[in-house]
Amino acid sequence: MAKPDWYDVEECATNDAGAPKFCKKSEPGEGTERSCAYDGARVVLMPITDVIHLVHGPIACAGNSWDNRGARSSESQLYRRGFTTEMLQNDVIFGGEKKLYKAIKELAVRYPEAKAIFVYATCVTSMTGDDIEAVCLAASEKVPMPVIPVNTPGFIGDKNIGNRLAGEMLFKYVIGTAEPEVVTDYDINLIGEYNIAGDLWGMLPLFDKLGIRVLSCISGDAKFEDLRYAHRAKLNVIICSKSLTNLAKKMQKNYGIPYLEESFYGMTDVAKALRNIARELDDRVNGLEKRIMQDRVERLIAESEEACRVQLAPYRARLQGKRAVLFTGGVKTWSMVNALAELGVEILAAGTQNSTLEDFYRMKALMHEDASIIKDTSTAGLLSVMYDKLPDLIVAGGKTKFLALKTKTPFLDINHGRSHPYAGYDGMVTFAKQLDLTVNNPIWPVLNGKAPWEKDVAELEAALIEATGLAGRLAAEEMKLSRVKVPVKSATVNPQKNSPALGATLAYLGIDGMLGLLHGAQGCSTFIRLQLSRHFKESIALNSTSMSEETAIFGGWDNLRIGIKRVIEKFSPKVVGVMTSGLTETMGDDVRSAIVKFRQEHPEHDLVPVIHASTPDYCGSMQEGYAAAVEAIVEGIPEGGATIKGQVNILPGCQLTPAEVEQVAEICEAFGLDPVVVPDISNALDGHIDATVSALSVGGVSVERIRQAGRSEATLFIGDSLADAAGILEKKFGIPSYGFTSLTGIAESDLLMAALSHISGRPIPEKFRRWRSRLMDAMVDSHYQFGLKKVAIALESDHLKGMTSFLSGLGCDIQVAIAATRTRGLDALPVENLFVGDLEDLEHTAAGADLLVANSNARQAGKRLGINAHLRTGMPVFDRLGSHHKMWIGYQGTLNLVFEVANIFQANAKEAQKLAHN
Repeated sequence: MAKPDWYDVEECATNDAGAPKFCKKSEPGEGTERSCAYDGARVVLMPITDVIHLVHGPIACAGNSWDNRGARSSESQLYRRGFTTEMLQNDVIFGGEKKLYKAIKELAVRYPEAKAIFVYATCVTSMTGDDIEAVCLAASEKVPMPVIPVNTPGFIGDKNIGNRLAGEMLFKYVIGTAEPEVVTDYDINLIGEYNIAGDLWGMLPLFDKLGIRVLSCISGDAKFEDLRYAHRAKLNVIICSKSLTNLAKKMQKNYGIPYLEESFYGMTDVAKALRNIARELDDRVNGLEKRIMQDRVERLIAESEEACRVQLAPYRARLQGKRAVLFTGGVKTWSMVNALAELGVEILAAGTQNSTLEDFYRMKALMHEDASIIKDTSTAGLLSVMYDKLPDLIVAGGKTKFLALKTKTPFLDINHGRSHPYAGYDGMVTFAKQLDLTVNNPIWPVLNGKAPWEKDVAELEAALIEATGLAGRLAAEEMKLSRVKVPVKSATVNPQKNSPALGATLAYLGIDGMLGLLHGAQGCSTFIRLQLSRHFKESIALNSTSMSEETAIFGGWDNLRIGIKRVIEKFSPKVVGVMTSGLTETMGDDVRSAIVKFRQEHPEHDLVPVIHASTPDYCGSMQEGYAAAVEAIVEGIPEGGATIKGQVNILPGCQLTPAEVEQVAEICEAFGLDPVVVPDISNALDGHIDATVSALSVGGVSVERIRQAGRSEATLFIGDSLADAAGILEKKFGIPSYGFTSLTGIAESDLLMAALSHISGRPIPEKFRRWRSRLMDAMVDSHYQFGLKKVAIALESDHLKGMTSFLSGLGCDIQVAIAATRTRGLDALPVENLFVGDLEDLEHTAAGADLLVANSNARQAGKRLGINAHLRTGMPVFDRLGSHHKMWIGYQGTLNLVFEVANIFQANAKEAQKLAHN
């Protein structure tokens, strides 16, 4: 029996190595990546935007596939809904025709805006004998729109056959069923253009400039009515190779419309396509002697290519010499070879699926003679090519994406799953930009570097020098030479700083049984309690010496002594933490002498430690006050003695959340170490309900444990501001210190692992190796969201350092970084615009940013600038719940942060796309 005309017999006979065979059936167990005829049909038809696409079958075909392609619509979104009859067991046994008939009638009523209903047969319904043609015919008499059968069950062939059968359906039931209101001499159809990521919208401006009208696009961003009068075009231009060549041939035979096969990827092919289209239109409309359209095209090409080359130049410079493996199908099989060559990228190997012999031979002719053809397109075959060729990047479709990323190889998706349009001149620039962002993203050197357990002794020692020498490097830094500018304006607007006394209060809250006592006016403590309560959603243990007008004049010694005595006798704290305010520091109250005097007067309270941190409001910010309190704690409470084997001190910075402090301790414990965390807010400010409520801080590190801190093997400090506190323990007790500017990021987490392994003498536990692997996977999966995103950051200095390095390391462009105070270590940050400022400065410098990273008070700046993407972090975060449970450190925490920021970018990008086309 003769094959139908959509089945190219000559393409089945080739024995050329690596060449696709159109009629080749997949062999059992060969693990091919081929799709089925049903999928091929939906690829062609589902971009028709204003119709109902009803899949007749069990849940698999629709449930696994609806709304999973990147075809875009400028108007109706009906095509994105998933419709299925969802046949169940009884339907399979007794037949599904009645259910299909009812479904068609029901959907026609529920969605009256639909212009047609396409009904897709599937394997099960074809096997059970459901006659969808008869059902569609009967239903069309009862509903006010055409009902069109698409009889392409998956088992009849691969995706190519489904493409071509879909063309048959369009020719039989749609094309030629209506007439356009007007026709022009330069009407064309685009066939096989599905507007993936908006490709069509990159081509239409070129046609508009030339005076060419796209009468119908089959089927990207297509309306059903547009397709009905496609038979009146002067020329058909096939974009997706031969997937719909049978349709073009039938239209040529029946309507006399000639056709071309062209590509709009890359400058070379865009120019070729425009010239060929112009020649055909001139020949058909203006005669052989006139070159009206061709002259227009030459002017457009000259103008567009000149501008395109200028835009491509910086990308080409960074891509020149990169080596790629190409694996795709259709027109991209050969057109991407040209596009990559224009960017200086060498093709090491290429393979194809869902293409034709002509595609294959065109690709082969364009490639270097040493480039190989991928013969085995199974997972194993592709992996073999990746490991053998070691390419700099892989350019392929989404099915290959995660296979490539698992090998830690940069990957660019050029098929239906992509988010960026690559057609036309603007699309070529976008293609170059995305290639550059992918292959030159800073994550790759990190991911392909050695894990801590893979390094030799010398490499580990070099890494540890970085941690052990941090305090010395910070101390040696000359602040007067810092490039970080300080404010020159007299008025601060929307301050991002909190008071140093607030920082000291936060530190004191990390001690069990602590009561903080602020030596100052009553309002200072009230504001501190309010700010901390808004952030942590907790009652804050804090008292005040309640300075009055009289004591402000004559001195506050008595208020302080009375305050200490009263809080000890009334609340029975295990320790009292005193901090000062701007008022008492300006007065010159000698707090230290006052505490000594109190001791002399009240020896009965000698067992209750009283520590003091100087925290004037006019010196520093929360970070400095917190550091001063930690220094006071480790100066006044720890005691010396024999070293306790396996015990380590942890000094967590004020930028860490309770969840992060807990995570640091748990990581240490996994190495068999016993951490003394000073201060420890992990169980004090973590948000919990106790059987009884205390007026004191409950759940932090005990005074007894702090005393033992003088006998630890090592001290780890997290945040540069705590280097001096670690230095106190080293000077008093000889405890070596290991410093970490941040613990967010893979390199930063590696350093922590190396230090803990060195201190404990144990190998890095398997669970952390697993989390590192997960983090690497998260980074490769998410890095597309980060490339060249503009970020504006305003945070306390230590927090600023960690977030700036993290985001820059993922490929973000740090547009501005605004510190609350100027501190050591800021100068090394990878950002040009770095200064000390307020949130008004953020408003003035963050315009155009894709993301704000700051506390909740920056929401005003975001609103004024129209920036919706705001990662809330720092102090305070009061308009989001659970901020104190965020955990962004170590391998696991970094993974959390990677996904959180990537999701913000992704959601914002979708919203921007929505606004752009509404």
